[in-house]
Amino acid sequence: MINLFNKVLVIAAHPDDEILGVGGTIPLLVKKKKQVDVLIFTDGSSTQYFNNDAILEDKFIEAKNANDHLGSNLLQRQDFPDMRLDTVAHVDKNIALSKIISEGGYDTVFVQDKTDINKDHGEIFESTLVACRTYPGQKVNHLLSYYVNSSTEWGNLLKKEPFNPNVFVDISETIDAKLEAMSHYETELRDFPHPRSLKAMRTSAQYFGNMVGTEYAEPFKLIFSK
Repeated sequence: MINLFNKVLVIAAHPDDEILGVGGTIPLLVKKKKQVDVLIFTDGSSTQYFNNDAILEDKFIEAKNANDHLGSNLLQRQDFPDMRLDTVAHVDKNIALSKIISEGGYDTVFVQDKTDINKDHGEIFESTLVACRTYPGQKVNHLLSYYVNSSTEWGNLLKKEPFNPNVFVDISETIDAKLEAMSHYETELRDFPHPRSLKAMRTSAQYFGNMVGTEYAEPFKLIFSK
């Protein structure tokens, strides 16, 4: 299916979400000469590390290094409040995303799933739906949501509607690149058996791969394709 994608935007609420969810698919797209841009929608640390500008800078240096490793282009950072997207008017998030998506001319958008336990993920999913809704002249032809370790699995346990992937991308040849990119996120990595550890990420990719007969895979839910 990725052969249908040409100009791709990966939307991440926080630094590292893009690698956790799409880090194996990104280098496959880049290898096929597709353009892949990454948008990190929040400031990444203002709540978790209140009034600590150094951590904020470190996270975006890590993000730049991780995406450079995969060949994706990190877009200009946004300043929406980390862990507090629900305090921002829905229309303001819609406008910001619509502007970026329309000006970028993207035909494919990846975003976190609405079922995630992290509320920021759900907020950004809903605004992405608005920004990508179909209308005459809309360039977005494909919208997919992705799985984020340490967030999506808890949504599966604690919410009524689980993440049910219907698209799987074989990342057997890029799993190592994904883990190497994630290793740049030193502020976000945790020790095994935390789901945001390198070993757990490999195990998760192996689980999804085994579901569809490959060694490793990334799962996605196709919201629409036209």
